[in-house]
Amino acid sequence: MNCSNCAKEMTAWTLEARLGREMTVDVCTGCQAFWFDQHESLQLAPGATLRLMKFIGEHSSTVKPVLAKVLRCPRCEGPLTLAHDMVRNMRFVYWTCPRGHGHFIGFFDFLKEKNFIRELSPQEIRQLKQNLESVNCSNCGAAIDLQANSACPYCHSAISILDMKQQQQILAQLKEAAEPRPVDPLLALKLERAKVEASALFKDNVNEWWGEGRSGDLVQAGLALVAEWIRGEL
Repeated sequence: MNCSNCAKEMTAWTLEARLGREMTVDVCTGCQAFWFDQHESLQLAPGATLRLMKFIGEHSSTVKPVLAKVLRCPRCEGPLTLAHDMVRNMRFVYWTCPRGHGHFIGFFDFLKEKNFIRELSPQEIRQLKQNLESVNCSNCGAAIDLQANSACPYCHSAISILDMKQQQQILAQLKEAAEPRPVDPLLALKLERAKVEASALFKDNVNEWWGEGRSGDLVQAGLALVAEWIRGEL
């Protein structure tokens, strides 16, 4: 299957779907994007979501791909249509085939769809300005002067981050849910312990995260830390 954007061959990846089934996701690392047939993105099992999260952390880049004027469906080669959607208060975009063959979505918007990314609050932006002079937009890659802007002046995306504390808790729960075993009567206690351990991990690595953040992209900095954590857990 060829990429909707660059037309190069994508890599097919077999992952777990819900109800014990399997599904194939196609990925273009160069364009930092996935192709999902029909509604496959909603059918991902928790373990598959965890693996995709790790993959994004290891393969995403602060250099954003340039999108073609017309993206094409790898199934029928017809032009894709830009679609806008929202999860809670987070907006994200993707390109869908009008014939229902599937959709093309970038890494960043996939993370938004799965509720892994949130916008900074005004208070957090003020705190950020005290530590950093500029960051790179996680959407388009442009530099944002924090002393003059509270959002990207080019694509108007809000400054976003991975909520590290919540992120580690979600990943701990995904890992627990992905393990095929009978219901454990101590599951609630184990999840609570996993949350405590995740919080400790966040505290231990917070200085490292800010160090990565100074290089430009706040989401990329968080992804690097999360990918490292998942590698140690899988």
